[in-house]
Amino acid sequence: MIEIVKTVSVIVSGVAIPLLGIFLFFDSKKREAKAKADKAESENITKYAEQWRILYEEKVKHEEDLNAKIDALYVQLGQQREELTKLKKEMADLMVRSQFAESQKCTVYGCPNRQPPQLICASSNHPEQ
Repeated sequence: MIEIVKTVSVIVSGVAIPLLGIFLFFDSKKREAKAKADKAESENITKYAEQWRILYEEKVKHEEDLNAKIDALYVQLGQQREELTKLKKEMADLMVRSQFAESQKCTVYGCPNRQPPQLICASSNHPEQ
């Protein structure tokens, strides 16, 4: 009987324990491979997220630059409108002065009493009066 126990013990220790070790090692190997795959996947996701963050920051900076340019153009447009309004007022004033001067000018050439524009020509030498 002792020999049978020894034989069974030898078989168990010679076959079963190594098989059990292989299965345990195989499970450990699978866990290690899964851990490496998970780590690689998380690194890939991290890189992907970093690239998206960089693209987003570039987009935001580009939008800020465009907004600054638009604001500058609006300021320039406002200045040009103010200048245009000023020039229109000046032109209207000059046109009024020109029309007033045209209505006041003496049309008799060679008049010795001719003066710059007056409402009525003071000369008595005008045959038209």
